[in-house]
Amino acid sequence: MFLTQFDINVARRDAMRLLASPERLHAAVLGAFPPGQSVSNGARTLWRLDRGPARHDARLMIVSPLRPDLTALNEQAGWSNGASSRSANYDPFLQALRSGSTWRFRCTINPTTAVRKSAGSRGQRVAEVTAEQQLTWFIGRVERHGYTVPVNDQGAPSAQVTRREILRFRRQRSTVTLAVTQVDGVIQIQDADAARLALVQGIGPAKSYGCGLMTLAPTVR
Repeated sequence: MFLTQFDINVARRDAMRLLASPERLHAAVLGAFPPGQSVSNGARTLWRLDRGPARHDARLMIVSPLRPDLTALNEQAGWSNGASSRSANYDPFLQALRSGSTWRFRCTINPTTAVRKSAGSRGQRVAEVTAEQQLTWFIGRVERHGYTVPVNDQGAPSAQVTRREILRFRRQRSTVTLAVTQVDGVIQIQDADAARLALVQGIGPAKSYGCGLMTLAPTVR
């Protein structure tokens, strides 16, 4: 597995077209791999768009079975100095994860639940509306994947919703509406094997549209 960071030059017109549509950005990410090789042995290609406080801060995070070839994406949306991307072997980090360890995290999610109107019918996805509901959804979901979110002395979780937005974009002849929520904070690993799988398989729905990728970083002491 590989973890890649790609800094987007938002001053470029093609970059703005990509940022306006998760559908286009997803296609650009898949274009960095040979056909049919974005999935391998249960791991899939995940991506996430991180936005900073400044308008020009835009970074694409990618976790993938193969090292991506971002030549085409750099020509579309990278920086002229060619230093837009950095890829690293993710496997040593994944294998070093241990139960009981605590990490800072960031995860972008699509906090929705499939609700069936009748027995045997296909569930319709219903979005969690408030930040509190979305955080509760996230905590419940990561607990299924070998993590727990610690609480402080007041009983408040060590995680918070840091960005929420509703995206609308075209897919073929229809309009897609997507609720995207970013959660940051501190998380603890309870089951290292399950936790590793979550980092390479993603959390929740809408993975093709930039949701589900969680990354970890050492806690600040």
